[in-house]
Amino acid sequence: REAEVSELRALAAVQEEHLHALEMERRRLHNQLQELKGNIRVFCRVRPLLAAEQEAQKGLEHLHFPPEDNKTLSHTGRRGEVRYDFSFDRVFPPGASQEDVFEEIALLVQV
Repeated sequence: REAEVSELRALAAVQEEHLHALEMERRRLHNQLQELKGNIRVFCRVRPLLAAEQEAQKGLEHLHFPPEDNKTLSHTGRRGEVRYDFSFDRVFPPGASQEDVFEEIALLVQV
């Protein structure tokens, strides 16, 4: 009898632990859903230079896209003494395609 009670208590403890883990997952998913529904998301897409702009400029040397971070864009001033860092939900460099952009926002698009 005591063995059964002990076994049931151990089973109850395991089930309670499992229930807690599921509750934490539910909360995480709920917060993610709320974020997708309610938060304003800001994306930055830098377009490629036009031919006339490429002739007038040497390119986009003043813009920096950190390869390990797709949420940051840095701008260096004309003389290089001032640097501005900007943070977005996602930054798309000039080489990004329409498919890249759509892939990122597909979950946000509703029919």
